[in-house]
Amino acid sequence: MRSRRMAAVLAAALIAGCGSDGDTDIAAEPRLETEPALLDAALECTPFEHPDKPPVLLVHGTVTHGQEQYNWTYKPLLIERGFDVCTVTYPDRGFGDQQIAAEYVVHALRRIRSESGRKVAMIGHSQGASMPRWAIKWWPSARDAVEDFVLLAGPNHGTTVAATDNPLTGSGGTVLGLPAAFYQFAPESQFVAAVNAGDETPGDIDYTNIYTLFDELVQPAQPVPTAALDYGQDNPKVTNLLLQDLCPLLVVDHLTIGLTDRATFELAIDAITHPGPADVERAGGAALCNALPLVPGVVLPPTFLLELLALLPVEIETGLPELHLVSEEPPLKPYAQ
Repeated sequence: MRSRRMAAVLAAALIAGCGSDGDTDIAAEPRLETEPALLDAALECTPFEHPDKPPVLLVHGTVTHGQEQYNWTYKPLLIERGFDVCTVTYPDRGFGDQQIAAEYVVHALRRIRSESGRKVAMIGHSQGASMPRWAIKWWPSARDAVEDFVLLAGPNHGTTVAATDNPLTGSGGTVLGLPAAFYQFAPESQFVAAVNAGDETPGDIDYTNIYTLFDELVQPAQPVPTAALDYGQDNPKVTNLLLQDLCPLLVVDHLTIGLTDRATFELAIDAITHPGPADVERAGGAALCNALPLVPGVVLPPTFLLELLALLPVEIETGLPELHLVSEEPPLKPYAQ
């Protein structure tokens, strides 16, 4: 009996020290500061019933949360196409330190990989596009769990809207301070420098970056787009796509690119259903452009109004977020220094 118990203890220790593939030593990775119960509560998944497709993790943007952004948009559309779908909600609508928000993504990826037995296709918008790169960079178990990563309007190299020398919106400081995450959006922030140091596209992951000229929050979009990764390097793992290069008259802003734009959705679907990043022609090419100038194609499930109404109790329960007002950028965690 004692030998059996000892064997069980040893087996549990081995599992705890390994990723879902059995080759990632989680014990050697940065320790997650967030309580496991909070990390578990932040992840919501449909049953893992479709082994022919990768499970999809949806990561929301700043000022919203997982259910609010995706329950009436991408989630039902993906379920309709036969995907298992998870949403993760990081704290306080993304106002806090993005290094902590990334821990929620790490935990979500580990759990989905372990419970589904499959690698994950991740789709993120805004902060939900750029912040998970922190998880991928510093946690090999998270990196090894991802097969495809679709980034929509991600400020991967920061945004001039948050630059410290922008007198209206920049992170140069105010009397009351600014949310911690805002400092980390500045192009000159330590956060941006650290996540882009060395390999911008680590791991065996296909990266699809989709961004728009009319993004009012993530700039610049030209000539060198801040959303792009390995820009101009012909990296076969990466597709960087400015929507107006495909559809010159398409007006899509920061919100609609991550909510309702049909061309963006179809490109994301193409990325997660084929090897490699999104391929414009395979996804539909010029046919993705709406026939009416200046009117974006809209993709929403028929039940979107019902889904929105169902969110009302969630909104009440969620309450007001903590703003995490600080006077300077949060210091880098020791593992990133």
